[in-house]
Amino acid sequence: MHTIMRNQNFRNRLLAFTFLIIFVLPGCKEKTESLPELRGVWLHPGLFSLNRDKAIIQMDSLFTLYSEIGINNLFCYNAAPGENNFGWDYLEALITKGHEKGIKIHPIFYPGYTVNLEAEMNRNPSWLIRDMDGKFQPHFNLANPEVRKYWVDKIVSVLKYEVDGIHLDYIRFPVTQMYSYDTLTCEAFKKEYGYTPLEVSHDCGSMIWCEWIKWNARQVTQLVTDINKAIRELDRKVVLGADVFPDMETADVLIAQNWEEWASKGLVDFICPMLYTNNSGLFQEYLRNALSVARGNCYVYPGIGVHTAHNDITTDLIVEQVKITRAEKTNGMVFFSGYSFNKEMRDALDAAVF
Repeated sequence: MHTIMRNQNFRNRLLAFTFLIIFVLPGCKEKTESLPELRGVWLHPGLFSLNRDKAIIQMDSLFTLYSEIGINNLFCYNAAPGENNFGWDYLEALITKGHEKGIKIHPIFYPGYTVNLEAEMNRNPSWLIRDMDGKFQPHFNLANPEVRKYWVDKIVSVLKYEVDGIHLDYIRFPVTQMYSYDTLTCEAFKKEYGYTPLEVSHDCGSMIWCEWIKWNARQVTQLVTDINKAIRELDRKVVLGADVFPDMETADVLIAQNWEEWASKGLVDFICPMLYTNNSGLFQEYLRNALSVARGNCYVYPGIGVHTAHNDITTDLIVEQVKITRAEKTNGMVFFSGYSFNKEMRDALDAAVF
């Protein structure tokens, strides 16, 4: 009898293990399975005419050229309704023409970008960052729950379209720790730590100040979490990606962008570290670091700067940096931006690596 029970217990454990293999492992495989190489471009609406008919022709022509070299994803600025000067549905046109060419469309949202200070002072002054002297700054305070809700609602409105992804840029505070010292934010922090950030030394010798830095990063992470939740409630697959500064440790402290946590918690499907440099040695070093930080929890598609505030690339260098992304097995890259990703660049890539 005992032998029969032991055999039955063994069979039960074996069935349970088989169940785990079938139902758990496919989920673990999601970030490591082989997918087509992502070839993306950051796209600005200024490439197209304000006239709808002309813009459609321009889209068709450009997207044909892109598809010929395997560009299969476009990250689109100012694509959401109300974010551009088009008097027609620019996002719907992007989706229609993009899908015709086998190109996926990801509208971009940028919560920490500069806003019109005068307009926002009249609409929602409490949403703005206030510096230590009480002066308003032209940026939304991402530690404000109302601001976070505003961005989530804005993204939800776009999810009614057949978009393939949502992309986050400027998902951070402004550079050099431009956090907000308004009363609401300071009191929220004080409830947790007993002091406002204005009541302690403003350096890392103060543990309260160190917690203030971490606290602001948690507010940005909360926004990413809320956006992720809204997307996951859909009954279709929409990926979430984010542009991030090259070095996570520095970004965490200076701009409250803890993208290591976003990756580890599965809050984003991929990150695009903005590796805008003509120094290919640094490009490879920072790419390897980003891959190490992500630890396979999300994809890493390096941003290659064609013409940016940090670099102007050559055709030889753009080819070299694409080869590096291939050598590091990232399975993708994104070019900044459509304005400067010209025929010479495309032809060089087509001949050498695509």
